[in-house]
Amino acid sequence: MKRLTRRGEDGKGFHQVGMSLRINRRQFLTRSALALSTAAVARHRTLAEIDPVAIRKFAAQIKGRTILPRDAGYESSIQFWDGRVLKRPRLVVRPANSADVSSAIKFAREHRIPLAIRCGAHTRNSNCDDGLLINLSDLKSISIDKSRRVARVDAGLLVGDVDKATAAHGLATVLGECPSVGISGLALGGGLGRLSGQYGALCDNLISAEIVTSEGRVVNVNRNENPDLFWAIRGGGGNFGVATNFEFQLHPAPRMLAGMLRFPMSQAKTVLRFFRDYMQTAPPELDALIEIGRSILQYAADAQAPTVVISVSCGGDLKAAERALRPLRTFVKPANDSIRVMSYLEAQGLGSVAPLIRHSRSGFTGYNRSGFVSNLTDGALDVILAHASHPPLSAWSIALDHFMHGAVLEVPESDLAFSLRRSGCCVRATAFQPGTGSPEKAMTWARALQSDLQPMSGGRLYLNYLTDQGDEGVRAAYGSNYAELARLKRKYDPENVFRLNQNINEEG
Repeated sequence: MKRLTRRGEDGKGFHQVGMSLRINRRQFLTRSALALSTAAVARHRTLAEIDPVAIRKFAAQIKGRTILPRDAGYESSIQFWDGRVLKRPRLVVRPANSADVSSAIKFAREHRIPLAIRCGAHTRNSNCDDGLLINLSDLKSISIDKSRRVARVDAGLLVGDVDKATAAHGLATVLGECPSVGISGLALGGGLGRLSGQYGALCDNLISAEIVTSEGRVVNVNRNENPDLFWAIRGGGGNFGVATNFEFQLHPAPRMLAGMLRFPMSQAKTVLRFFRDYMQTAPPELDALIEIGRSILQYAADAQAPTVVISVSCGGDLKAAERALRPLRTFVKPANDSIRVMSYLEAQGLGSVAPLIRHSRSGFTGYNRSGFVSNLTDGALDVILAHASHPPLSAWSIALDHFMHGAVLEVPESDLAFSLRRSGCCVRATAFQPGTGSPEKAMTWARALQSDLQPMSGGRLYLNYLTDQGDEGVRAAYGSNYAELARLKRKYDPENVFRLNQNINEEG
C-alpha cells in the first residue's frame, strides 16, 4: 500500500514517498482516517462563507477582543514584525485567557476555516488569508518566583519583555538576542541564545506549560502530566496545540564582557579562519557570532561599506572572560573594539533590527534563507567568501551564529523533540532589493549560498530559522525525532488543525 504525504499547504495533491509491504487492520484504519481528515482540512472554507449570525454568536463568547477588517486595531494585529502586511484574515481574536483560545479553535474547526497563531510575528506562517488569526499579544502576564528561580510567562510576551522582568531580580533564562521575537514560538522551536553554552536551549529550561489542544481542551503539560505532549512541545513547534503560558527555569544574570569587533572586508578571510578555530575551544560562558555585509547588519547598523563584525559576550568570572577574549581581540588589530563590562540585559540589547525594518518600509523587498554547517572547513569558508565577494545587491548580510557548544550539546537527541545537538553553526543569508515585487536577485543569491553549503550541513537545520525550505527543511529540522513527532501529531492533531507552521504533515 502506498504511503501518502500532502504536497504543500494548499492540499492540491499527493505524491508517493514510500511503500509499506505489510500493514495490519488497525494501521489501515488509522491511515485511512488520517487521509480523510487531512483531505477535509484541505477543503477549507473562507470566513466569508460562514453565517454572520454564527460569527456574532462566537464573538459574544470571547472575553478578549474580536476584530474585523473594518475595526480599529485590525492593521496592527495582522502586521508582520517589520510592519509589512503579508496576509489578511477575515477575523482576528485577541484572547484574554485560555478559554478564549479554546473557543477560537473550536470555531475554526467546526467551520473548517484556516487558523493561524501569532505572537511576535517573526514567522511567515503566523497569518492567513480569509481565515481566523489568534493573536496572543494581549496575554502579557509574568510573575517571578525568586526563591525557586522560576518565571511564569504568558505566551503574548516578547523576548525583550521577559529579559527586562527577570533582570529586575538579577535573573535570566536562555533567550535569543532579538527583543521582538515572541517567547512562545522561540520556546516551541527549541530556543538558542546567548546563554545556551551554559544552560542549554530555552526548551531545556521549560518546566511546564499550559496547552490548548486541537479539540479545545486546556491541559497542563510537564514531566508528570501529559509527558508525551511535554516532550513534543519542547522543539516540535506549533504542531500540537496553542501554548498560553510557560514556566521557565531562571539562572543568575551574569555581568559579562560584551561588545563588537569590526574589521574591513579586506581581512574577511583571515578573520573567518581565526574565528572558526577560536570557537572550537570556546568556553561555555562565551557566545559569539560573525556578520559580513553592509546596510543591514544587526550588529553594525551604520555599516554602509562591506564590513566584518564579531559580536561577543562572555560571562562568569570576568578575569577568566578577559583571558578567553584576549586572543580574539589581538590576532589582528580591529578597526574598532567596543568590548567592555556590562550587564546581561545590556548585552541582550546590543543588536538592532532597525536596518531591516527601515528597508522593509522604504520600497525594498527582502529575502532570507538559513542553513546549518556542521564543520566550518576551509571549503565552507571559501563558499561563504565567494558569495560575499559578489553580492548582487547593496543591502546584504551573511551571519554565522549559534555556535553549538557546551550544555546545549549535553542533552541526548531523543530526550526532547529539539534534536539539534551537534557541533556546528547556523548560517543566515539576507538581502534586499528595490521594488515591491518578488525579490528574484535576493532569492537567487541566498538560495545559491545555502545550496553550496548544504553538503556540509549534516542534513540538519534550526527549526526557528526555517523560511521556505518546504517538507525537506522540516524533516531536516526535526531530524531523528521526526517519526515520533509524526506519531504524536496523529494523536494530538489528527485533522492537522494546526498546519500553518513548520508542519509535520506526513502520515508517518
